[in-house]
Amino acid sequence: MLQELRFRICNTDPDTPIMLHEGKLAQEFGVSRTPIRQVLQRLSFERLLETRSGVGTVVSALDPAECGLHFSMLSDMLRLCTRCCAESYTMQSRIQIAAIAELSAKPGNDPLASYFAIRAQFLELASGLVRDPIIAEAHAALHWRAIRWRMQAARADVAGAFAALRNVVSKLAETEKPAGLLACLADEPATTA
Repeated sequence: MLQELRFRICNTDPDTPIMLHEGKLAQEFGVSRTPIRQVLQRLSFERLLETRSGVGTVVSALDPAECGLHFSMLSDMLRLCTRCCAESYTMQSRIQIAAIAELSAKPGNDPLASYFAIRAQFLELASGLVRDPIIAEAHAALHWRAIRWRMQAARADVAGAFAALRNVVSKLAETEKPAGLLACLADEPATTA
């Protein structure tokens, strides 16, 4: 449920307001409202949603005029993360890097969903390398914003988005330490398509 709702949010124009109703989501996913509330709470923590008094739960709108600022903030945060990241890769992080490389080489039948999955794996990988949990959570919130913008670009030109993604993946393959990977992600251009 969590990843499906993230995909829906990220696959919608960032400046488009969307209402999310607990009851409808519970019915759609065939669960009670309790797990839906937990998922919505997590999405809110990631700054993908906000709860407005008298309105309900809505997808957080992003101002197109702030797109560049969002990418700049993510880049700065990733550079900060290099100061508190793991010294070396764990087996799990090596597996994640290999999975990202494989998925980017062969996107499958639904390239937009694959693109989102890879971007979400980048986020998970980067956050997992950061030893400070507060910095990791702040990074994740900023990274989700960037994913929303990148998904908008991917919808316009998925082939171009994948070409840019493969370029980043090839640079990541050359990094030997987590700090290098985070710096590589920090250097990724804001536009992808």
